Order: sequence, then structure tokens, then C-alpha cells
Amino acid sequence: MGRGKIVEFIDTGSIMNSKLDWQFPDLLARAWWNLVKTGCPADWFELLPELDFDRPDRSLEPQSLAVLDYLPRLASMATAPYRGIIDSLIEAQANLRFGQTYSEADFGAEFLRQYGWIKILGPDAYWHSSQLASGFLILGNDVTYPQHWHEAEEIYLPISGNAEWYREDQGWQRQPVGTVIHHSGGVKHGTRTIGEPLIALYLWRGGDLNQKSAIQ
Repeated sequence: MGRGKIVEFIDTGSIMNSKLDWQFPDLLARAWWNLVKTGCPADWFELLPELDFDRPDRSLEPQSLAVLDYLPRLASMATAPYRGIIDSLIEAQANLRFGQTYSEADFGAEFLRQYGWIKILGPDAYWHSSQLASGFLILGNDVTYPQHWHEAEEIYLPISGNAEWYREDQGWQRQPVGTVIHHSGGVKHGTRTIGEPLIALYLWRGGDLNQKSAIQ
């Protein structure tokens, strides 16, 4: 199925100037986008916007997280072509904005040390979309992302690290790298790592794309 071009209306205060002092890493952007198209179900393709890789819609203030310390190990564990994506993240991390949805009051300080994400596409991301959100989830080597749910339909595609994934109708299952993992909106799910960190592509569709997940 071909991609439909979507016209987005964006707050002009967040649009970048035509001449940029800094540009989102081209190799990372293109590798991420190819991965999105790999993991994206056919009925999602019409929601994929046309992207200008030379000109992101927003410039975001860089923000680092403790979980990024796991990136070198994730790169060493990864196979081609996934390793190139992680190497690009490592090279550019000082200029990228990584985030966390939760606070210490939600899951504790140790969870936050081993948890984070980067959002590349979405309502408040480098490239704008009001219909899809996408980026990478990163977890440390010994952490449980507790059961939670959200309105958005979700897809994960692990690219390094073999973790266990929970879905309320299936229980806990170990999922290898390259597996497409699907969670319908409103379905409780979770993730836990045992001895290996994890990095996975994520995609959200529908509902509030900036929603903080409801905790079990």
C-alpha cells in the first residue's frame, strides 16, 4: 500500500528555520524510518506522513538520561543492520532529547535509572504527526516496566536485547529481537529485562499520543 501524504498544521512557534545550526542525524532518521515501515502494519501505512529528512519540524533541547549508559552494550549485542541504528544514537546522543513519562513517585528511583525513550515522530517530536508517534524505548538490564495500559494501539519491534513481554491475554512471554509485538488500545501490558538491556522501536496509533499510561 502506498503512503498517503498528510497535511499537518503546526504551531509556528515550534517550526525550525530554513537554515539550521544543527540537523537531526540523517543516518539515524533514515534507519529509524525504514524500521518504522518494516514494523508498520499495512493498515497503518496511510497514516505515515511525508518527511523532509533535511528539515525536522522542531528543534528540541537536548536532555540526557542514565539509561543511555546501556547503549554501548546494546550496540555490542546487536546484529546488522540494527547495530548501525544504535551506533548512530550513541554518536548523536549529546544533541538529542531523551525523556521519561513517569516520576520517582510512580515506580521509584531505580526504575528511572533504567528507563527512557526518544520520540522522533509525534505531536511534540522532531517530526510532527497528530496520528502516529514513534521512537525508541530503552530499558536497563534488570528492570520491570509494570503492567499499564493506554488508549493508543501500540507496536514494539525489539532491535537489541531479549526481554519478557506481558499481555493480559497471554501472560509473560520471551520475545526475541525482530519480533513485532502488538498491544491493542486499553490492553494491560508490561516488559521486564533479565540480565540484558533492551532497545525497541515503538509505534503508537490513535487516542491521546501524549497520554501518561494508566498504571495497574
